[in-house]
Amino acid sequence: MNSFEENAKQFWAWLQSLLNDLADSVAGSSLDFNAVSGYYTLILRWIFPLLSLAIFLCCILPLLRVKKTQTVWGYLDMADGTRKPLNHWENSMGRSKLSDIVVDFAFASRNHAVLTFQSGAWTISDLSSKGGVSINGKRIEGSATVIFGDVISLSGLEMTLNPPTPANSSSGEVSQTSNSVGGASLAGKSSGGTSLAGNGAKDSSADNSGASNTGTKKNSANNNLTTGVSFKTGVTLALIVLSQLLGGLQIWISMGSDKKPSVPIAFATFIVIEIVYYFVTRRFSRKSFELELLSYFLCGINLIIVAAAFPDSMYKQLVAIVFGMAAYTALGIIMHDLARARKLKYVLAAGAILLLVLNLTIGETRHGAKNWINLGFITFQPLEFVKIAFVLAGTATLDRLLTKQNMTAFIGFSGACICALVLMRDLGTAVVFFGTFIVIAFMRSGDVRTIALISSGAVLGAIAAIVFLPYIATRFATWGNAWEFVNDAGYQQTRTMIYAASGGLLGVGGGNGYLVNVAAADTDLVFGMLCEEWGLIVALIAILIILFFGIYAVFLTKSCRSSFYAIAACGAASVYLIQTGLNVLGSMDILPLTGVTIPFVSNGGSSMIASWGLLAFIKAADGRIRQNKLAGASGQDDIAKNRPGDTGRKGAHK
Repeated sequence: MNSFEENAKQFWAWLQSLLNDLADSVAGSSLDFNAVSGYYTLILRWIFPLLSLAIFLCCILPLLRVKKTQTVWGYLDMADGTRKPLNHWENSMGRSKLSDIVVDFAFASRNHAVLTFQSGAWTISDLSSKGGVSINGKRIEGSATVIFGDVISLSGLEMTLNPPTPANSSSGEVSQTSNSVGGASLAGKSSGGTSLAGNGAKDSSADNSGASNTGTKKNSANNNLTTGVSFKTGVTLALIVLSQLLGGLQIWISMGSDKKPSVPIAFATFIVIEIVYYFVTRRFSRKSFELELLSYFLCGINLIIVAAAFPDSMYKQLVAIVFGMAAYTALGIIMHDLARARKLKYVLAAGAILLLVLNLTIGETRHGAKNWINLGFITFQPLEFVKIAFVLAGTATLDRLLTKQNMTAFIGFSGACICALVLMRDLGTAVVFFGTFIVIAFMRSGDVRTIALISSGAVLGAIAAIVFLPYIATRFATWGNAWEFVNDAGYQQTRTMIYAASGGLLGVGGGNGYLVNVAAADTDLVFGMLCEEWGLIVALIAILIILFFGIYAVFLTKSCRSSFYAIAACGAASVYLIQTGLNVLGSMDILPLTGVTIPFVSNGGSSMIASWGLLAFIKAADGRIRQNKLAGASGQDDIAKNRPGDTGRKGAHK
């Protein structure tokens, strides 16, 4: 191990020496390097926006073309002859208009019950309803297993659980037909090209990236589609790599005689990492890769920003990107198992509270906010990791069993986080947490009055903070009047607006801007720096990518297999959108400057890791990821065992 480390250090030193010698030879040559640099910058100012637009369109168009046809897992046949399809693995039932199965019955509760398909069996859970839940005339307590043909009663309203008809299987619905032992087998095709064909069915999810189908083979045995690596995503990756090479070179040549070896080394290393990750991921999982490609592009912009502002931090930022990709992968694996993800909420909630307590006790104050922890060998912002825990814990608490107890627990957890943020003087992050709380709570409850009451309380709290906390009052006094405090409280915003406007549509070139000399240019004011050096077009494309993450999360809610994934995706998207809005509008004096980052784009290791981690929630909501494994298609024996006429109900519990 020691020998390996010594060899690695020697190679690293040799590589840096080689790059330094190359830079010195270029600087000492008879070639008019400044003229070459100027011509290259001029050409790249036109090429880079076009390249960025092409990458953006190549990623979003295939995702928008994906048909979100909902799979029908079964039907509830009502006594009046109406038929209600079961489009999710978890189907909420009640009078609430936000329920998956809306029950127009006066005696039913707003959130009465939830019908779940998991591990090859249906389970109904009573959500502490007043009228209760009965199966075949017998009232249940808690949860119980349901099979096709059972009559479910909600406060006296009866409905029969039936399988999808074979005729519906042709339209992308899952067909469940009775077999010789009275059970059911899953056959036919579901949405996204997934076939659930019997016990132990293999995953055959088609790659619905909207790309060329040159690698697609038709399996005549089971009529499944098996899709290989998409040609179009490979081309998009090549465009992203090209943009990173061109941008990194632009930054490097703009340094003149003060060239840093860290810049080309970091860019080259990241390019290798993203290519390897792409092919490894596509080799073992035939998922779409557009969200990851968009993140690659934003990470490339992040490295360009860091190289221009603090080139000595390139290695640190590269490590953060790698850790972020690792966190994304780990959370993606966890999210595949719904039960495991739910159980993790307690660990994450406890970890979040612990981080907040540590932050309040041993945290360092920087730029007016006590939101840093310095361990000597590493400095990080724990609040960024709390965002991941906040979304997952809130989602796992409210996604299924919406009770007063669960809602109270989530409100208490959210209140503790927000109060801690106020004590840390981090108003911007407090706004992010509160906005995310509102989204998660509303998606599950749909109770406008409760949300309005909570929001009113938050407004009163904000007014009190403005009155009693001088630093907040100062920011609000400057809000909208930055030009009156041009050399005082409005210094950052006025400079941001001046330099951003000077960049025009195409920018002045990477490393040629002046905003980099203003404090927090690469973090809180990164939108202005991006506008100045790379132009308004590139800056808007970066913002549109973040906006698209939010739009796509909402788009996925139409076909999510569980409310858990829908709420988690929208919660993560809320963090993205609120942060981006506060950063952009705050730097332009449209909103008070709050000091939050733009996901993926702003400099900062903690922010980068959190950005990748939150992306895992949006990715998990995509119904194209191994639907049969997640649905528990291998559990068909369990269905067969619970055939009509059985005296005992397996899985029933109180």
